[in-house]
Amino acid sequence: MSAPDPAEWAEIAPHPGDHDLPTGRHELHRRRLLAAITQEPRTRRRAFVSSRLALAAAVLVLVVAGIGGGLATRSGDAPPAVLSSPEATRPAARPAPPGTAAKNRGYGTVRQLTDTADLVVRGEVASVTDGRAVYRVAEVLYRVPAAPVPTEIIVAAPPAGTVGRPSVLYLGLVDPTARVYHPLGGEFGIFDLAGETATSRSPAMSVTGLRGEDDTAVGRAFVTTLAELRQLARERR
Repeated sequence: MSAPDPAEWAEIAPHPGDHDLPTGRHELHRRRLLAAITQEPRTRRRAFVSSRLALAAAVLVLVVAGIGGGLATRSGDAPPAVLSSPEATRPAARPAPPGTAAKNRGYGTVRQLTDTADLVVRGEVASVTDGRAVYRVAEVLYRVPAAPVPTEIIVAAPPAGTVGRPSVLYLGLVDPTARVYHPLGGEFGIFDLAGETATSRSPAMSVTGLRGEDDTAVGRAFVTTLAELRQLARERR
């Protein structure tokens, strides 16, 4: 809408001279009236233009928000990539063979040794090389079906005994193919023989009883008979 021409308004606006005014004041009132009429349409146009600019800005904000929401929805279809930590890329630790931890612990009774062992044998050390003893088997007191028992086995422990010294060993199977064993709990699974008497190899690493523990025997070598060791082995069968 175009602003009206002040000349047009001059024809229809009443002349202030019709009123009783001091000299010269009627022309001043007439100019002010025409200026006010001319200014009003211009102010309305500026207000209209400002409203249109504000509306356009609001529409632009809505459009941008809609585009952002669409992108967020599409990106939500797939989980965001996560940078893997050094711990996540590190290979998992290999689990220990079943029963290994239990067979390497300390023992309180001969029954515990017997119930845990894969092989219980009587014999003697034939030779020792690089910390491995070749053990000559004279008698098998007990064995699990998977435990091979030739006349000689490998005992992977330096304290298996001196060459030619009779003993009873409570063993865990390490390698069935190579026939490699280890004494249970280290020296807990080694008994030296003197005739029919069996004595634990180490007073510090010794059981305290046959079927039940004896706290008063802690720190002393346990002494029993070969017949008792055989009896416990038969009870497991």
